[in-house]
Amino acid sequence: MGSLANNTAVKNNISEEQLVMIEHLAGCNYSPKQIATFLKIPERDFLSLWRVLQSSVRLAYERGKLISQYEIAKTQQQSAIAGNITAAQVFLKESKELENKNILNQILFDDDY
Repeated sequence: MGSLANNTAVKNNISEEQLVMIEHLAGCNYSPKQIATFLKIPERDFLSLWRVLQSSVRLAYERGKLISQYEIAKTQQQSAIAGNITAAQVFLKESKELENKNILNQILFDDDY
């Protein structure tokens, strides 16, 4: 995908294939700027889409991060259930941290969790 003139051109040219790639890259902790570079989309155009919370780009980005977190937590949980004490400790610690973060977001931003 070459250089695109404006946001609507970018919006109309983000393919399903690119949305899947955004998910994969976000799941590997790539930043939005790095993803724009990887996809050869002008950074400014990509970031303007990414900043819209309900855009397909932002949803793909957030979904990719969430899928990765889930896969890691699932593996950690399986190790803990199998008797790995360290895995159990890490799993419980991360579970508590996530719960605290969710409660804080609910208090500060009235987010449901």
